[in-house]
Amino acid sequence: MVEQWTENPCVPGSIPGGTTLKTRTEMFGFFYFLYCMNPHFLYIIFSKTINRFYIGETNNLKNRIIQHQEHYFKSNFSKAATDWVVVLSKVCNSKEDALFLEKFIKRMKSKKFIFKIIESPEILDDILNSK
Repeated sequence: MVEQWTENPCVPGSIPGGTTLKTRTEMFGFFYFLYCMNPHFLYIIFSKTINRFYIGETNNLKNRIIQHQEHYFKSNFSKAATDWVVVLSKVCNSKEDALFLEKFIKRMKSKKFIFKIIESPEILDDILNSK
């Protein structure tokens, strides 16, 4: 004797659990989770030829550095050189944190401050904790 498993979408409860599509709320929660788990980076790059730093934020550091090297950003300051090297990258919990740090460092307008951050990156955590 063979038991036959039948599913009738018109009869509630006749479809085994786990085979139905997730609700919109469940799917949104999943994508929100992915969005939250997508880290953002604060980065500082340096060009030896122009002796300058560039500070930015991104969610894809490797791709962003390639963009700087290939002058993807036509009106950007980083187009002045092609020898950019990452001197600091910090994983941030959110885009907002990365932007906050980027603006904070740029407001300082100080190479000495940038050298301090490169030497002691934990300064950035102190800055975030005091906001």
